[in-house]
Amino acid sequence: MGVIADKRLNLVKGLVKTLPQTSLRSLELALGLTKDEALVQVRELVSIELEFRHVKEAVFAPYLALLEARHDGLEGIQFPVWLLDNIWSALEVREPELYMQSRYALRGLRSEDPTPVVFFRLVTAAAQICRENPHDILPGKPDTSDGEAVTEFAKYLDLHRISRAMLGRLPDFLGRIDADRATALRLMFKDACANDSEGGYRLMEILFANLEEGAQIVKFVATVSDRAGERFLAASELAVFGERILGVVDERLRDLKAYMGGRGKVCEDLGVAGQKVTACLALIHSFENYIELQRDGPWGKRLSAGHKLIAELVESELKKAERILEDTLPLKSERVYGRVRKETPHLERPPKPEAVARAAQTLAFVKTVRNVAHAGGFSSLHTKTAQALESAMDSYFEELLSIANGDEPADPDVVMSFFELVTDLMQALCGEEKAVVSRRRVASSDLFKPKNVA
Repeated sequence: MGVIADKRLNLVKGLVKTLPQTSLRSLELALGLTKDEALVQVRELVSIELEFRHVKEAVFAPYLALLEARHDGLEGIQFPVWLLDNIWSALEVREPELYMQSRYALRGLRSEDPTPVVFFRLVTAAAQICRENPHDILPGKPDTSDGEAVTEFAKYLDLHRISRAMLGRLPDFLGRIDADRATALRLMFKDACANDSEGGYRLMEILFANLEEGAQIVKFVATVSDRAGERFLAASELAVFGERILGVVDERLRDLKAYMGGRGKVCEDLGVAGQKVTACLALIHSFENYIELQRDGPWGKRLSAGHKLIAELVESELKKAERILEDTLPLKSERVYGRVRKETPHLERPPKPEAVARAAQTLAFVKTVRNVAHAGGFSSLHTKTAQALESAMDSYFEELLSIANGDEPADPDVVMSFFELVTDLMQALCGEEKAVVSRRRVASSDLFKPKNVA
């Protein structure tokens, strides 16, 4: 008999089961070095509870993602957390032998080992409890939606063997889908459909929940449907996955339009705008890469409108880029022997800080959208603008270098401030490598060397 009476120990055990994971770990750590017999008993209860929670996560691994909200903004099926906790408690009561076997099975399990049979038997038993004894799982004061969640979750549990097989090969499927992988995916989908008329859809929901990038589900939908056309998919049970992604695309387009502004409005931060453009086009590309779209199709029409909006917003900023750079790098014209010399840096007119910030943002925007220019349909204007901007900065830098190496008197600190300005802008557009080379050229110039005065 332990130091703590059985009745009190059961109360402590019940309390331990209600504690969140972080609290249990903190409690285990706090009791780690205790030699008090009563506290040692409590520590053992905490350790056992933590071990069984680990076992629960291993047994129901394919379904854990279905209990959490996605972090990428895409909607998906989400079951309440209490559902799995109550199922695990019911298994402890109704299947005590399997419950204990799972604990020992996990202890010696290695990553390369196959899934223990007891895991499959526990999930099968869990589905049976959901159907035959739902009152063991429902919360204290259930409503209609709670009962529906238990019934629906049982149907997801029926797919545990196929789900584990699919998720076990997920790293391969995320790569190139060759003929063998495509066949394997279609067979898994077919087996799920044979289990239930909506089994294929539920299998895709499980896969979708376990994808870090939800937009990748389009790749799997296209594969299991044997590259079906847009109109067929848009009318099928799998259309919900396409609609979810399109819904996020529409939302991001509205956000992008509001952020970048219309006519007469100035974008608050073009660097952020460039990231929004890239993210939006990445979602659109996930569709276009795997599903053959038509301009007048239910999905193709929406994506074409999105392409047009993005191109208009980006091109509007690209067309203003050269003027913004001119305002930041002031020039003046000098006459030499009665003729007009090419424009040189106006060292007596430093640009305003807000103009410099705006130019840096604009150049960063041009750099950010470079990789998506072709996909976005503004490649030609982007190439022309980027070349013009780089050429203008190169010319300005060379003129500054001529002043630094020339015999005409100039304030070195002022010239250096303009060097810093133009090299920072070069880095914003072309990257750090070009800026480093330019700074080395400045360092080797005659800027701070004494001038020969006749």
